[in-house]
Amino acid sequence: MVKIWMKYNPYKVETSIQMEAMNIMEETKLSKFKGDRLQVWIEELFPLLEEVLNESQIQITFVGMRADYEDVVAIRNVFCSEHSDMMIELEHVPVQEASDKFTELEDLVDMMQEGPFEALRDPKIRHNFDKALNSEFEIAVIATMSSGKSTLINSFLGRDLMPSKNEACTAKISRIRNNDSIENFSAVAYDQNHIPFKSIEDATVEDFEDFNDDPKIALVEIEGNIPSIASGKMNLVLVDTPGPNNSMDGTHREHTFTVIKSDDKPMVLYVLNATQLRTDDDFTLLKTVAEAMAVGGKQSKDRFIFAVNKADCFDPEKNEHLSDAIENVRTYLEQHGIKNPNIYPVSAQTAKVIRKAQNNYDLTRHERQSLQGIDLFLEEESMHLNEYAPLSPSLKDNISRKIEVARANGDEQTEALYYSGVPSVESAINEYLDKYALTSKITNAVNTFKRIVEREQFMQNLQEELASNEEERKNVHAAMEKIEAQLVKGNQAQEFKKKIMKLDFNVGEYFEEINEKVFGEKINELFEKMRDDRIRKTEADILLYKMKKDLVILQDDAMTDLQIIIDTTSRKKAEQYLKEYQKYIEGIMDFKVNSINTGNWEKAITADIPDIDNLLNDFAYSEREVVGVRSVRNEKKKWYKPWTYFMSRTIDEDVYGDVEYVNLQEVREEFLEPVVDSLRDNFANAQEFMKGELASLQTFFINEIDRLDEVMKKRVLEIKELAENRSELEEELRQKQNQKEWLEQFVLKLDSVLELEERVGVTQ
Repeated sequence: MVKIWMKYNPYKVETSIQMEAMNIMEETKLSKFKGDRLQVWIEELFPLLEEVLNESQIQITFVGMRADYEDVVAIRNVFCSEHSDMMIELEHVPVQEASDKFTELEDLVDMMQEGPFEALRDPKIRHNFDKALNSEFEIAVIATMSSGKSTLINSFLGRDLMPSKNEACTAKISRIRNNDSIENFSAVAYDQNHIPFKSIEDATVEDFEDFNDDPKIALVEIEGNIPSIASGKMNLVLVDTPGPNNSMDGTHREHTFTVIKSDDKPMVLYVLNATQLRTDDDFTLLKTVAEAMAVGGKQSKDRFIFAVNKADCFDPEKNEHLSDAIENVRTYLEQHGIKNPNIYPVSAQTAKVIRKAQNNYDLTRHERQSLQGIDLFLEEESMHLNEYAPLSPSLKDNISRKIEVARANGDEQTEALYYSGVPSVESAINEYLDKYALTSKITNAVNTFKRIVEREQFMQNLQEELASNEEERKNVHAAMEKIEAQLVKGNQAQEFKKKIMKLDFNVGEYFEEINEKVFGEKINELFEKMRDDRIRKTEADILLYKMKKDLVILQDDAMTDLQIIIDTTSRKKAEQYLKEYQKYIEGIMDFKVNSINTGNWEKAITADIPDIDNLLNDFAYSEREVVGVRSVRNEKKKWYKPWTYFMSRTIDEDVYGDVEYVNLQEVREEFLEPVVDSLRDNFANAQEFMKGELASLQTFFINEIDRLDEVMKKRVLEIKELAENRSELEEELRQKQNQKEWLEQFVLKLDSVLELEERVGVTQ
């Protein structure tokens, strides 16, 4: 049996896999994943290990967090069930779970601000760090009509806040920011231009009903405590969005599609009605979900939770089995292309009334009846909804222990609460936050200052190397003089700028796939529905009603796809520019290869080159400056013109008349073709907008070359002055001994925050 040692650090996003003297993560096909999150490629782990090792028996000792280990176990189980000849044993070496790394990082940034290095005291570092630390993490709650979405949100809150009438009730986007330091819920209502015009300190469900009925309101920002979701420093925001069937505002549907497709991978809680699965509104939305789940590995699957509400409507005494209903949901989702969905059956109403009663809120007569009906969950094991939840073993055990405590205390309400399935959904959310969102936020926060710290380290190491090696000191000094002369002369910079000006993107090729999807597939389907010469007027009414909904969703789906294309293309061009700049720098320093062995001087110069995110952020900031006004850049600016007209009234008068039959050819000309023309116009607008954005980015980067060259001149001068005189260098090293010790201590503390600490003597 081959023995493997594997360690995954989610804070550094580093994976190590060792077999005796062989570094599997560096020397095999697995190397392409070494900088990726484990869950992005975990499904490739065992097939590649089998191929690389050519062994059927493998023992793996995994060092890492429990949630990551449980993912490895789950993938191992699937792999071995499909490969009966493989035997894979797993052993877990636990590490200290994340406790308060945010506080430790904040202390480190404070330490930088008070430290001896001017570069580390730059206010921009604190600004970028705070921005990363305070970034929001969204959980979008989406559903079709009558699924009980608002009731589920209220069950999380333990009170009535979101209106939950039988008719479609969510007409605005509501963002609920989790703040466990306040008791009440405050609310601020915004209009279409994001201007606040109404605020309430202690909001009630009646206030939100008024908000829903007010046509001027587009968005409601809410702040209060979501008790059972432990977000800590995550700045969790629960986003209640109108369903795809809601025709109030196209921006709502755009937001839903944007969240589903986002590369940031926010969570999506998709609420389904267990008693009414098949609705037309689900089709496009679920297909979009399926496409998002198909890329990005296990994390893309984990971020989607399908809460099947009203699971208590099935009566075991009438031979109505919940397991059959769940299987129907699974089949339904798979028909839409969603493989292995995370299905959580819940009774939101039961959880809500139990928590309302426990929080001493008044119950309505209907709610009192619901509370009396909890014996269904207590007496029928098939209604223990927590047992159906696809939770990790540790989370299942945790819920089971809480049920045992409640049962031992005779607390039937709490016991039934866990059986309602809602706490299982909350546990899944908390695990996702811990496993993905928390670790990503820590990594992003560290990256705001890590490069600057590394540059100071390079300079410190360079000083020591130059002081101890006279020949290297002379070589480095000569090299810096040559580089300085090259930069002052500026010939290579001018040639590089010309090269950047000649770089071009074929914008059209980025639109080919979406063009085919919309005009070659979707629109053809709609035209196909109108191929008959004539149909009855009543049938035409139904056809047009459905087609209007299809077209509205098609437009919003297409517009979000186009926006993603624009964003990713800008990113690709920025990446190309930075690669070209790296070559330009290497060209300037190329002569040093045979004469200088010291590597730190080169790193000290190139540490200032921005990464893609920094370049694009600076580009966005420069655009705000160019505007010349105090208001910030409108991130929601529209490059397209949404059509808001539907011509049913015109068709009624001009085409239908008072006859029994309708000519579909005329309907197609009057109704569908103008919409298709509008879509084509928007596609053309998107391409023109992208050309303008890329041209602006090109101009910005050409100007950025001058700034980066000035920074490089400064770094080269620093290194040249360091290398001028050995005796002065040694004296400066003595004077900067305190700085060196401070930096060493700082790096040790930073590594400590990001490192995994094994729990000594513990294996599982």
